[in-house]
Amino acid sequence: MSLETLKLPFYVTTSEHDPVADFFDPVLERAQQYDIAVGYFSSAWLRDAAHGMATFAVNGGKARWVISPEISVEDFKSLQVDGQLSDERVQVFISQSYEDLYDHLTQHTREALGWLLLDGVLTFKVGIPKNRLSGIMHAKQGIFTDEFGSRVGFQGSYNLTGGAGTNWEAFSVFCDWTSSESLERNNRIAASFDRMWRGLDPNLALFEPSSADLERFVSAARDSSRHYELFPPEKPSSPRVPEHFLTDGRLRGYQEEGIRKWFKNNGRGILHMATGTGKTVTALTAVTRLNDFVAQKNGQLCIVVTVPYQHLAEQWAREAEEFGFEPVLCYGGVNRWMEECQRRLNELRSKVKQHVMLIAVNASMADEPFQSVLGSFDGNVLFVGDEAHNLGAPSNLQALPEGAAFRLGLTATPDRYGDEEGTDGLKRYFGEIVLDYGLDKAISGGHLCRYLYYPILVHLDEDEQDEYAELSTRIGRLFGQAAKPDSDKGEQLNRLLIKRARLVGKARNKLPELIKLLKQQGDVSHTLIYCGDSKENGQRYIDTALARVGSELGLRASPFTSEENNDERSRLLKQFAAGGIQALLAIRCLDEGVDVPMTRTAYILASSANPKEFVQRRGRVLRRSEGKTRAYIYDFIVVPDLEKLSNQAPSNVERSLMKRELARFNEFATLAENHGEALSAITEIKKSLNLLDH
Repeated sequence: MSLETLKLPFYVTTSEHDPVADFFDPVLERAQQYDIAVGYFSSAWLRDAAHGMATFAVNGGKARWVISPEISVEDFKSLQVDGQLSDERVQVFISQSYEDLYDHLTQHTREALGWLLLDGVLTFKVGIPKNRLSGIMHAKQGIFTDEFGSRVGFQGSYNLTGGAGTNWEAFSVFCDWTSSESLERNNRIAASFDRMWRGLDPNLALFEPSSADLERFVSAARDSSRHYELFPPEKPSSPRVPEHFLTDGRLRGYQEEGIRKWFKNNGRGILHMATGTGKTVTALTAVTRLNDFVAQKNGQLCIVVTVPYQHLAEQWAREAEEFGFEPVLCYGGVNRWMEECQRRLNELRSKVKQHVMLIAVNASMADEPFQSVLGSFDGNVLFVGDEAHNLGAPSNLQALPEGAAFRLGLTATPDRYGDEEGTDGLKRYFGEIVLDYGLDKAISGGHLCRYLYYPILVHLDEDEQDEYAELSTRIGRLFGQAAKPDSDKGEQLNRLLIKRARLVGKARNKLPELIKLLKQQGDVSHTLIYCGDSKENGQRYIDTALARVGSELGLRASPFTSEENNDERSRLLKQFAAGGIQALLAIRCLDEGVDVPMTRTAYILASSANPKEFVQRRGRVLRRSEGKTRAYIYDFIVVPDLEKLSNQAPSNVERSLMKRELARFNEFATLAENHGEALSAITEIKKSLNLLDH
């Protein structure tokens, strides 16, 4: 439930209120996170707030407390050596405080506290002032956060001591949604607590309880039945975020930030998240929380997810089922899904069901049958576009449901290559980017692994160079003509551009270099080889590469292309993960939605100039897996022959060849651990071609 449904006093005093009944209990019943720093803590407060804490635990809440034992002036002096706190003396004092606390608890409260600790609902640390400060920790502030990101903060003279009527105490309450001042107050409270919790407050010594300190509490729990029920039934009545996606009850910080900002933007926006950083889990968590929000208002929600490929739809369905959704897959023969889709929507209209999830591929989403079914529903619709950059094409933009009140776009590459109009169209539909978590942040944050980047410089042979020059001349002539209104040269120009790109992708000098590098690699395993989609003399380039890798090196290698069905691909990926297949050769089937986190080495023989392709490929290689600390990327870059350039000025053809490759090179080299080495590998060529500013 949302904290925003509560009507809370803005100022709580023990003269006018019961702090537990009027504030803590109702807030705890709706909160998912409870961070608090207080001067005193006693068993009486835990007893008084038992109901709220039990509900908090059942709802999957996580609490972090920074507390202080009661310390007299004499006690504080005894903890010092030469005017400084002695860690050893403090630890002894704190351990004795735990013993005193245990002795003063009733058996029931001991067991309840033990279960909160054992189940990971409660984590706490002890704070003792140092430097110029003395006595107890005087911070008395806390902040509650619900599953929608809404927060309630408080600050004042209140301690967790229980017996609310025995002392005059008061605190102010701040709700995010009531004013900008309250939002800023909560930001400061959250930042202050975070500094304390991470041990960054210079005036606070922080001590974590040892397992020995907590053993008596945990033993009391083990010897009793749980005082609350943490485990949901087999099929929860409403979807929930699976525990294995959570740490301390929350997603990763950037994921929570994206969800919170999406809600603050009225359920619209784009999450720009690097490949491998958990876009699907983030989206499903946002969907789950929105569904809860709608359900609290006795509403129904139709969730529509669209993805570019069937294997992505199946992957989404598997993960959605983990959350407790029962999705309908809407692609393939219309008769396979239409009737079920209509039945579910009828249940939604009649309120037999509270929500329904429909997963389509982009092609079926844009077709009339799906458009007709969705158009017949006039209730709340959440539209989720995975790999949203693909939806920027005119035909897809026209098919996006305008009636969807809530919209969420997911992409690792928010800008469409060479299509500013399509990029703007996506932002007009979904809203602006509410989370920007690209590869640079993902690597520095430790959510993708680091990598070494090695540009492998190869030349076109003479025949290829001549063909490249001829194609470039023809392309140059057509550019001006294709730009004119009503010109029919656009398709012809596109064919020539593809032909030239394929020529570079299958440059004959690449395969010998690949064989040499694989020999140097020695023990080849968990290796990806990206090939182009070209043919020569009727044979696919990937088959030529596969034959050489297998026959010359004796490697266990396999193609991974659109010709392999889903079952075959699944089998190949399992063998690849286990080491049975040493190398996979792919064209484009590993670009979107296929997880290969065990990959340690990638050879890129061919890549388009579209950042969508090479950014996603790199992200896929950088996924973390057990025992993997670093990835290695070998990028085959076609460059002009410097020896031939030594006696002549570079031509536009040679410059255009280099400029095409530089966009990818610069992107890969900049974030590499060995970026200096990588950048220097190509400096001389850039200088010779007057391209140092590229």
